[in-house]
Amino acid sequence: MSAFLKTARACTPAAFCLFLLAAPLAAAEDPVNALLLIPNSRTAFDPKFQDYLNKGGAKLLDSYPPSVFIGSIPEAMDKKLKDTYGATVYRGRVDDWSSFARYGEKAVLAVNLWNKRFLDDPPSAPLIVSSRIERTGRKGEGINLTWNEMMKAVSYRLQISRNEEFSLLELDTVLKQNSYRLFPAFLKDGVYYWHVSGLMTLNNGDVKETDFSKPDSFAISKPARPAHSAKPDTPALAPEAKFTGSAIRWQSTGKYYRLQLSDTGDFTAPVADVFTDTCTYKISGLPVNPGTQYYMRVLPSDGWAAGDWSATSLITLEPAVRAAGKRRGGR
Repeated sequence: MSAFLKTARACTPAAFCLFLLAAPLAAAEDPVNALLLIPNSRTAFDPKFQDYLNKGGAKLLDSYPPSVFIGSIPEAMDKKLKDTYGATVYRGRVDDWSSFARYGEKAVLAVNLWNKRFLDDPPSAPLIVSSRIERTGRKGEGINLTWNEMMKAVSYRLQISRNEEFSLLELDTVLKQNSYRLFPAFLKDGVYYWHVSGLMTLNNGDVKETDFSKPDSFAISKPARPAHSAKPDTPALAPEAKFTGSAIRWQSTGKYYRLQLSDTGDFTAPVADVFTDTCTYKISGLPVNPGTQYYMRVLPSDGWAAGDWSATSLITLEPAVRAAGKRRGGR
């Protein structure tokens, strides 16, 4: 009788699980290639079942008792495992988790860990839906850039350039939503090109960026600025500020504004670069983290041309719920 069988027969269910975890396996000889689901919890501890695994060269390395195991199982054993013992061998990603939920949390954990062994299929690029100049915003002079919402995308990267090669960027920003609004007042007359990519979180936790979409274009042509029109005043920002609630606010000095938030004071790679026709912007529309400090600056426009950037303010964003809790608790 083999040592494997002697040990298995002598083990209690708990000891059997430890035995499976401790079973030696050279990765080069027996790579993990299977997830095994055993509907009958007693089957795993059946001497005949263990003997069949041993003689067939199977090695169960990780156990999630009493029904799920991960290890190396020769494909030639799949049919008998199914026909004789009612066990199912999975070789690829498990997409339907419902059949595992009935076996408890450990079974679901096993499937989750198993699926992390497989990378997602390479995602495709977003599809541009519209780059038409639309009457948007309260003053009706905005441009909406829109693309399809990608499954599993957590955010999108938008780039705007004066050339189709995107060798020099006018804007490079990450967005949560699948649309972007800008105002011609901040751009010089001419043709602009834009494209967008998707940022996705894979099953193994890595972030993957898709290819960029096929470029699209839009044109800016503004009337001449009236001679009597004065450049808007620069908004006055405090050196440091804390915003509680749903929006960021600043002094009203213009008709339109460009808001930038950055991890660094030089704004070489802003985490947010957005436009608005009010002197506020909703925090929910920004790719930022509550409680984190950011550098902020605002650029005003009178509708004809942009003014000057404001001084930099170091800000902290605090959700309204958290702020209300502090007021009630006195902390």
